[in-house]
Amino acid sequence: MKIAVLLVNYGQWELARRCLESVSASEGVDVLPVMVDNASPTPKPAWVDEFPGLRFQALGANTGFAAGNNSAFDMLEEGEVEYVFLLNTDAVVSPSTLMTLASFLDSHPEASIVSSPVFYSSDPALVWSAGGRFKPVRMLLDQRYNTPASALPLEPEESDFATGCAMMVRYDVFREMKGFRSEYFMYWEDLEFCLRVGRSGGRVFLVPSACVLHDVAACSGGPGSPTAVYYPFRNRFILARDILDPVRKTVFHAYATLVVLAKSVIFPLEGWAGLVPVIWRAYLDGISGRSGPWSR
Repeated sequence: MKIAVLLVNYGQWELARRCLESVSASEGVDVLPVMVDNASPTPKPAWVDEFPGLRFQALGANTGFAAGNNSAFDMLEEGEVEYVFLLNTDAVVSPSTLMTLASFLDSHPEASIVSSPVFYSSDPALVWSAGGRFKPVRMLLDQRYNTPASALPLEPEESDFATGCAMMVRYDVFREMKGFRSEYFMYWEDLEFCLRVGRSGGRVFLVPSACVLHDVAACSGGPGSPTAVYYPFRNRFILARDILDPVRKTVFHAYATLVVLAKSVIFPLEGWAGLVPVIWRAYLDGISGRSGPWSR
């Protein structure tokens, strides 16, 4: 079977090379690596042109993770691959992961999307993300997060969402859904995509025997960076606007207001006072309906 692995790079050339090397070591599958560069501030290194089989495109602007993956998908010819695997450049896969996920899709026609558990690179026994349920009233993810690997299910199980860090999708599904919605830019585009697939009758599964290691938020500056605070919070409002009825949307807005007020106190106590204006900007942009890249 042939699988396209889609990567979006922004200034993380060495992490991208490490990621591609892990993909190239995959067993039992024919891999087509595809990478777009979102106008990185540093020049393209020589290895990019020399990497075996790599299909590469340099974009003229930073279009974000969502649109970047759509651009990578557009580099494929129709019917060229059966599956596409979206993978963060700051992640690596085990040699059997692609085969494990693709085999599950092969044998389960009801599945549209599958995901691997994603573990911390710094602590491979600790789960960073492994599916879960979506709670729409507060726009929260009830997911396996910071849990030991021993807490994973023994068999594949259905989930509401799969992380875009390591998501395998049927080629036809990604095409029919027209990919990610670019207004999210980055963060939560994966959840919105999974919910949209679910509404169309598709199903999402976690396959616990696969394995991906992740340098968490290395590409966005770390879990406490302004980028990693702004987009997840703002994009909850974009999703709420599209899926909640007026009453539930009002409830969510009230809840989000309380969250911002609480974070305005908590962040300084944790030594992150600089994040207070960031979360307020995310809140105000979310309320006003702004989307796309953050205009700082």
